[in-house]
Amino acid sequence: MKIQAAVAREINALAVEEVELQAPQNHEVLVRIHAAGVCHSDLHTFKGELRSTPPVVLGHEGAGVVEAVGPGVTRVKVGDRVMINWLPSCLECPSCLAGRPTLCEKLATTTLQSRMSDGTLRHKTLDGLELKPYLSSATMGDYAVIHQNGLVPLPDDVSFEVGAVIGCAVMTGVGAVLNTAQIVPGSSAAVIGCGGVGLSALLGCVLAGCYPLVAVDIVPSKLEFARELGATHVINSREEDVPKALRKLTRIGPDYAFDSVGAVVTINQALNSVRAGGTAVVMGMHALKEDVPISAGVLIAQNKRLLGCFAGASRPLVDLPKLLELYRAGRLPVDKLITHRYPLSQVTQAFADLEAGKVARGVLVME
Repeated sequence: MKIQAAVAREINALAVEEVELQAPQNHEVLVRIHAAGVCHSDLHTFKGELRSTPPVVLGHEGAGVVEAVGPGVTRVKVGDRVMINWLPSCLECPSCLAGRPTLCEKLATTTLQSRMSDGTLRHKTLDGLELKPYLSSATMGDYAVIHQNGLVPLPDDVSFEVGAVIGCAVMTGVGAVLNTAQIVPGSSAAVIGCGGVGLSALLGCVLAGCYPLVAVDIVPSKLEFARELGATHVINSREEDVPKALRKLTRIGPDYAFDSVGAVVTINQALNSVRAGGTAVVMGMHALKEDVPISAGVLIAQNKRLLGCFAGASRPLVDLPKLLELYRAGRLPVDKLITHRYPLSQVTQAFADLEAGKVARGVLVME
């Protein structure tokens, strides 16, 4: 079938064009996409900064309705409302069986290479160029073919937009707080970087009852928005030394610091900011291809913990339904994260606004 999709044929070349999408194969499902989140990971990908590179159909946050199912599908049926879990783990390897599906041993050669779970591709341009589905998802299009393990039921009273954002940004940010840090309720915390993932971590800290809860960024409007979501204090890192400012607010430094940027500077800010015995969690990926120098003295002599967090260390098929229920109960106001909506035809503007720091979370709403 022919669909409209956001295609990056080459690095830094993005356009919406008509492409061919094959029918779902074994254990795969055709989903009509209603909403797709605009994430920094997609931006990094079409700029050639991550493991997966063009040619690719972008998008890994999404939600929609099941249109057709392939052979062997048992988890969903035609007409079901679903959200996309972009980590369709095999559920059979040692990592999956040990409760770590985001570290599934098959992901390295499939999803993280932007291939389907069987290693093949489903998209092709009209002039014959094969396209990878970004993170096995390719949600920035009218339709997507998804492995059944990459789908989670979406309740009727949850919008497609909210479902899309929960599937990555919220899972990553809240998961960093609850799964990786396993934060002690009432602890002090700082969140460095107030984009979609950082603000999701902020919501996770609010859920855990953190005080004080400090938001750190370089954009005043983002800091003000963080206050609206529950930050008790804010720090503009262009104007203040972050570790010193955090020690001033918390006396000895926060118990936890969450870095949603993952740059050399912010990783060290997080580690240097937390109190002796504190925990710094890095969930951003800006320095993914770099060697990051850190102080062994700070890490060892002060008994600090520096933890990496991929995809919220989540069990998506368990945690995503929990996050949906927290949203439905009013405990996790994910809808407040969505500040801009765009039609698919404006995807380049959506990424420009993201890169310029003008949005908390943008969503493509399919026409």
